[in-house]
Amino acid sequence: MEHTNTDALLKTWRKKPLFDPESLPVKLDVASDSIIKLIPHRPPLLYVDKIISIDVSEGLIAASRKLEVDDPVFKGHFPDFPVYPGNFTVETIGQAGLCLYYFIANNRSDIATDAKPVTLRATKISGALFLEPIFPGDEITILCKKLSWDGYFASILGQAIVRGKVSVVAIGEVMILEE
Repeated sequence: MEHTNTDALLKTWRKKPLFDPESLPVKLDVASDSIIKLIPHRPPLLYVDKIISIDVSEGLIAASRKLEVDDPVFKGHFPDFPVYPGNFTVETIGQAGLCLYYFIANNRSDIATDAKPVTLRATKISGALFLEPIFPGDEITILCKKLSWDGYFASILGQAIVRGKVSVVAIGEVMILEE
């Protein structure tokens, strides 16, 4: 992806949501105990609490994360003005994107009983804009759209929506090490 294309995508999606989660054809209520079948992350570094909806054919997913007021990160990250770290928000977007990868790669809208997390490596963050702070107690809605996937590298455009506003928009890429 060219640098100018990345900048244009980030600029385009810094103010408006990628899509309305309610508009996606498949509504889900997938909690973290099932999400761990899809991605290799585990608490305390599992940042997606719930998958809300998906559209496999369009490559879209909506997920969420509720930030607890007593989350230890707020004690150390600007304790006089506690805000959620931007890099954690980008990671949250990435984890939702990995969930999307599962549904697209398997061409399904449910989770197989024998699903296993894929082995992968993050290769790059092409860009990110940090627009609105995220505070203790906030609910983050994560929206992701598949940009590309060649069977080896996958990239997504994602947003973190908080209090009705785009808080973070980011583009990232992973390398899939096994299928």
